[in-house]
Amino acid sequence: MKENSKCSCGAGNKITCPNCSKIKMVIMLKNGNSELKLKTTNNRYANPVWYSPLSKNRKPIQLIIDSMYKRFEKSIYKGVTNKVIFYNNSTKELITSK
Repeated sequence: MKENSKCSCGAGNKITCPNCSKIKMVIMLKNGNSELKLKTTNNRYANPVWYSPLSKNRKPIQLIIDSMYKRFEKSIYKGVTNKVIFYNNSTKELITSK
């Protein structure tokens, strides 16, 4: 995966992309908050996943994580979350959790 500011996988995404974004953030919800989980294509429910903006791919990883976490703190998920986990989207390695 190149550190590009545009989607390069062919999906044509303009803001974020599950393949091309540099950072993946998984929001682990507390028990009893199933209404906030996202419905998948096979009628199952999954914790919300956010991807970093493509325009930020060239920025340092910690700067991207900090800005994603600030957006998370203003979201509906803030009070109902056990943990927020950040992964390197290209290597799938754990970076940090908060």
